Amino acid sequence: MNVPSQLDDNTTKLLLSWRSGSRDAGDRLLHRYVPELEGFFGKRAGRNADELVQRTLLACTQSVARFEGRSTFRTYLFGIARNQYLMYRRAEAYSGAEPVTLSTLPEEIPSQLVAIRQEQVLLVMALQRVEPQFALVLRKFYWDERSLEEISEELAIPIGTVKSRLSRGRGSLKAELAKVPMRDDLRRATLSELASWFTARPG
Repeated sequence: MNVPSQLDDNTTKLLLSWRSGSRDAGDRLLHRYVPELEGFFGKRAGRNADELVQRTLLACTQSVARFEGRSTFRTYLFGIARNQYLMYRRAEAYSGAEPVTLSTLPEEIPSQLVAIRQEQVLLVMALQRVEPQFALVLRKFYWDERSLEEISEELAIPIGTVKSRLSRGRGSLKAELAKVPMRDDLRRATLSELASWFTARPG
């Protein structure tokens, strides 16, 4: 029996179902990798491992529609995990921020995402209000960890245009955050989280 082949086939089916709108398929696919993610973050972040697992699942959920199959899904997911860890290290001073419940998240988020840091949720929600062409470049650059050259090739636009959209997207995202009513301490934490994104990958 070719177990790896069957597993890959099953992953492909779940991924296609998830991208077609099946939340159950998304739950099942992500649940498969939770133990590995817990081990990955447990060695690096100790008691904050669960939080980082949740952040990785959220980031994957937000970007899965743009997964193009250039690598295995596992490689894609752990690329996101590594990026989340780097961002966490830069925002470590704010790791005790108050969590929010699933009810505050968009309906399409898989049900296993139970507690996400508020600043992460606010950034995701603000990103959804950014002009699509700018938001797409931001997601590819910060979530999918694509290089400027890769984004240029994938979107069939000049690198100069990628840089311009990235710059304007950053400004737009910050402006959208400024419109969201929130406590002063949460605003500081959210802006710090945003700054950690920009510092991790300045473009």
